[in-house]
This record gives sequence, structure tokens and C-alpha cells, in this order.
Amino acid sequence: MADIRANPAQPDDDATDAFVALLMEHRHRLYAFIAKQLVNSADVEDVFQKTSVILWKKMGQFDADGSFFHWACGVAYNEVRNFLTVQRRSKLHFDVELVELLAEEAEAEAEHSESRLAALRDCMPRFSERQQEILRRCYMGSESITDVAESLGRERTALYKQLARLKARLLECMRLRIAPEGATS
Repeated sequence: MADIRANPAQPDDDATDAFVALLMEHRHRLYAFIAKQLVNSADVEDVFQKTSVILWKKMGQFDADGSFFHWACGVAYNEVRNFLTVQRRSKLHFDVELVELLAEEAEAEAEHSESRLAALRDCMPRFSERQQEILRRCYMGSESITDVAESLGRERTALYKQLARLKARLLECMRLRIAPEGATS
């Protein structure tokens, strides 16, 4: 990855591209981090946009050796606090301690989601290609179970039963992968 810190005043094209790639990669998690701290979806959007602009302006301050997500969450956390300070006149607002608690929980949830995704990626290859196709089409695609069953030449109820077995095996595999991580904490 290009060194984003090379020239903070005018980052080169490679550094800018690297920064944009990181921002795009983490945008959904960053949005979720903000959303877990605010009530109104319009407020979440406003804070997310402002955070994105600030991240862009501070691009040169990002340490490319560090975690982009944690750095971006720090900026977002400050923006949420600033937003809530301005909104104190509103009837519904959170105090700073609650925002800190929500931020901690949001970050922990993001890390837990990463663990689950890594476990899923590790467990999927343990299934046959056909089983993987069925799981993907039924859980990740836009097809209905009926459509998938018809395209596979299967009865819908038989597909539901197979999905239940596959899902149970997948969940057990994921639990085994995630459990050792939780045990070391």
C-alpha cells in the first residue's frame, strides 16, 4: 500500500487511491458504528457524511501501519459527541457516558462480526461445491427457496430439510472456530 503520510498537504495519487479504498472497505462498518450511537437515521447520515469529510481532510494524518477502522471510529466518535453537544436542546438526547458505552459496544460488535465472517470463510470450504451453491443461493442470493428448489429439480420441503442440516453443520463449525477466541479473552 502507498504511504499515505508521504506528503500530508498534497497526497499523491497512489496514496489517495489507497485511502479511498480503505474508506470504501470500511464504510458500512463505520456507518453502523455511528448508527448504534444515534437514534434518528437522518442524524446518522449527517454525522457519517461529516465524518467522511473530516477523514478525507485528515488523510495525511492516518498512520498506514495502524488500523484504519479504529482511527476512523475515533474520528466518528468525536463527531457523534460534537453532534450531541449541539443537539442538547432537543428533548431526546444521550449523555456523554451513554455515548461512550454505545461506542464501546459498537466496536466490540464490529470485532465480533469480523470473527464470525472469518469463521464463515473458514467453514464454507468444508462443504461440497453443490452444498456451497445451495447455501449461497438460499442465503446470499435474491432467489426464493421455491425458485432454488425448482432450478435444482427438488421438492421445496426437501430443500428446507437439507438447508436445516447444512445450517446446523455450518453453525457448529463456526462456533468451534469462534469459541477459542472468546476463551482467550
